[in-house]
Amino acid sequence: MDSNSYLKPQNRVENGIPAFDVVFGPAYKGISLGALVCASLYSDFKVETSFAYNRKEAKDHGEGGILVGVSMVGKRVLIVDDVITAGTAIRESHGMLQKIDAKPVGVAIALDRAEKRSLEDPLSAVQAVARDLDIPVVSIVALPQLQEYLKQSPRYDDSVLKQVTEYRSQYGI
Repeated sequence: MDSNSYLKPQNRVENGIPAFDVVFGPAYKGISLGALVCASLYSDFKVETSFAYNRKEAKDHGEGGILVGVSMVGKRVLIVDDVITAGTAIRESHGMLQKIDAKPVGVAIALDRAEKRSLEDPLSAVQAVARDLDIPVVSIVALPQLQEYLKQSPRYDDSVLKQVTEYRSQYGI
């Protein structure tokens, strides 16, 4: 199996995410997104992928603990979340996964806001996470794509595009 496949060789990943065994959704927004990714992989590609997520606080009754779902020990894990703001949640997830001997292989986010980490830093939070954790980070949509959509869409007036453009001019990379 090459490094650009999901679990089955005929289902290729064209975005640079290596093969993975488990989708991990960090609490809270990543939980529903991770479940949706697993459902979509099966529905669209007939790829069965395991799923897990974490709680913000450990549960001391029932099944207990911080982690819920399939065991990730020794497995290749794709982290799925909505956005990366500063990268804190992704870094915490990465560290948590490494502590249990899981192998984080990539991050998929819904939106790359293409923001600088600070006004003095030329890197975006997404670029910094990819560099610091040495894993690929891909997004479904990036802010420049959203701007292009707003330019062409009759559903939004020019004021929305103006706001997004001003935001990107001030905070974007």
